[in-house]
This record gives sequence, structure tokens and C-alpha cells, in this order.
Amino acid sequence: MNHESYLRAVGLPEFADVPSDSPKRGASLVARPPHATVTADTVEERYVYPVPELGPDGACGVGLADDPYNLAPVCGLEYDRERLRDHPNTARLVALQDTVDRLAEETEADWLGVYRRATNADGEDVLVKEAYVGDPSRAEFPLTESFAERSNNSTVGLTGEAVLVDDVADYDGPYYECDDSVRSEFCCPILAGEDVVGIVDAEAHEPDFFTEQRVLTIAGTCAGLADSDLLTPPRVEA
Repeated sequence: MNHESYLRAVGLPEFADVPSDSPKRGASLVARPPHATVTADTVEERYVYPVPELGPDGACGVGLADDPYNLAPVCGLEYDRERLRDHPNTARLVALQDTVDRLAEETEADWLGVYRRATNADGEDVLVKEAYVGDPSRAEFPLTESFAERSNNSTVGLTGEAVLVDDVADYDGPYYECDDSVRSEFCCPILAGEDVVGIVDAEAHEPDFFTEQRVLTIAGTCAGLADSDLLTPPRVEA
């Protein structure tokens, strides 16, 4: 799918005819998995990350949860740092993080992450955060209509349509707050055919941050990710 068609498919037709190389630049930021075996420390960095304590209603609380989040189970793997060093799923996560790092540097977003559509240990359909830059945030967003009433991420994951929030203070749509310093947000689906396989969520500490060029760059990365295998965990036992 070309960039103009992709922008229309994700509900951004007003950006489709903007003359710009930003979509191609965004697609070029998608990294390739490394062939080399990584260190055990790299395994831990890619699979394990801190998350906020969640309140009874699922809202982000104050402070971090006692237990960090581990991606291995949602990837269908047992967490073993040594055995995962040369696993293709680890290489996939390394490439996803490289992509996020490049996109965050390119756009200068304060927070940016890639979520993959997955089934969690409880058999629930969720968006799971597999790579990010910024402060700790929620690991899983339920893909349910009820949660979508309070979350852009879940809404985008269910509808396949991007959401751009110029100013959180003036926004009356669904919004899940984990950092009260966030003032603007752009959430774009990763659309493979008609299927939402994931999303990219980007946030900034100033309003009106997501200019045409930043939106086009992020959407281009989403299109590039859709054409890659980075949102498809390899079916190989650890």
C-alpha cells in the first residue's frame, strides 16, 4: 500500500495530498533484526520493564508496581536470559526498539512506543507495549469497547483509525492519563491489509506538537512496520 493510500486507510485523508518526503523517511526508520547473538543484559532490557501501579479501576497510580512487566509469556516464551540470547523473537524486539529510538529522535517526541495486538496470559485481546522511549507506562491496553471509552490506544486498536490530540486540555474524547505533563498525542494504527496488528503512540509535553511533518513521519513508520515482520513473533520455541 502506498503512503497516500495508507493515510486514507487510517483515517487521515487530509494528510494524503500533502507534498512531503516525511512518509518515506518514516518508513526508512524501520530497523532490521540483528543476526548476532545479543548479551544476557540486552535480553533483560528488551523483555523486562517497569510499570506503574494500577488502581482498582485500572488507572495509573502513584509509583511503580512491585513486579516489572515481562514480555516473554505474551510472546509464547519462557523467560530464560541465556536461552533467549539468540532467539529470533529477541532479535525482533531489538529491531523494534531500534525503530522506536530512531523515530523518537526524528520527531523529538517526549514519549513514543509500539504496541502489538496480542492475546495475554488471561486469554484477553490486548495491545501490549513491546518497545518504548520515555517514562514507565501501562503495559497492556484491553481491546474492549468499554476500555476504548477511556483510552485512545484501545480506540485506535479497535477502529483502525488514527487519533490526533492537539491539546489534551481541550480534548473531550477518550483519553487515558498516565502522565499529567502530556499536552498532545498522536496515536496511529499499524494496519496490515484490513487488520490492526499494532499501534504507534506518541506524546509531547507541549500542545500542537504534532505538525503535519511529524504526523506524516509517524504514519510512514507505521506503514513500514506493517510491511515488516516486526509485529509477528516467530513461532520458534526458546
